[in-house]
Amino acid sequence: MSTDQPPFVRHHRTAQVLVSTFQEALEPQFAAKGALSREEFTRAMGLMMAHWPTVLPLFANICQSCAMASRCQGGGCGSGGESPRMVFKPDGRRRDFVTRLMFSTVLLKVPESVDPISGEVFPQVIASGLQTSISGLFYEKEWEALNANAITIYNQIGTDHDEEIWSRISREDSLAVLVDTMFVRVMLRFRQFHQQRQTFMRRMTDLLRDKRFIFAGPHFDTLFDTMFGRLRDSLRSELDRARVDIHYGDGTSDNLMRIFDQFDKHKLEQAQPVQMLGGRRAPRPMLAQRPMLGATPAAKRR
Repeated sequence: MSTDQPPFVRHHRTAQVLVSTFQEALEPQFAAKGALSREEFTRAMGLMMAHWPTVLPLFANICQSCAMASRCQGGGCGSGGESPRMVFKPDGRRRDFVTRLMFSTVLLKVPESVDPISGEVFPQVIASGLQTSISGLFYEKEWEALNANAITIYNQIGTDHDEEIWSRISREDSLAVLVDTMFVRVMLRFRQFHQQRQTFMRRMTDLLRDKRFIFAGPHFDTLFDTMFGRLRDSLRSELDRARVDIHYGDGTSDNLMRIFDQFDKHKLEQAQPVQMLGGRRAPRPMLAQRPMLGATPAAKRR
């Protein structure tokens, strides 16, 4: 990303200054009247300020000048002989645009493979389960807000063609900030990585049981690495990490780095050979060699 700040980031800072001024103006009155202790007031304002990262995308949504600037960067400003901006016409049956956008990275980067037992094609087979699993990480209102942001992104780009979407995102920094908001929010749900990874995998296994497809460890690793790997580039230098904290809230870069560290450690452990009886060490079995857990009637009854 370039060092130029998107317009709505500057507007976001302006609003933050206004709220800080509001705090400074009210604090003496609360202190004099004793209606609210200073500690309570400061704590309340601290909580309010902590929610600024969730407000950030709204500035891009409602600020017409920001939207116009983004369209002009993408060559969509109507002047001279330039082509008119495309209009996004979503499928009326679709309700989840967050997973649609996130899963598009997987479809573009992960080669198709046929499961030898179920005959299903990975990664397409996990789409429905992934939708339920990701939305289940959030409260209803949180998910609605994320979904509204995703719709805004599609409207701003004007298409849901995956190649065009990611081409535009790679060219426009302000658009990339909005897109990464969703990826960051989802990834932060894996702060307790090992526990939440196991919960996610159990849920995916249950959701895909009827398709006789086993969502195993390598599937999770591929999915996690493909969806969130692009965020690693935003954490490589101190300046990059500072920019992440400005965009998404203080401490975000540290949290993301800790999650990546846990994920990398997990992958390293999975690459180690399995200790067999008698001290013999053998490679971990491939997916096709693993038992079809959950596919038998007895397993389904459990």
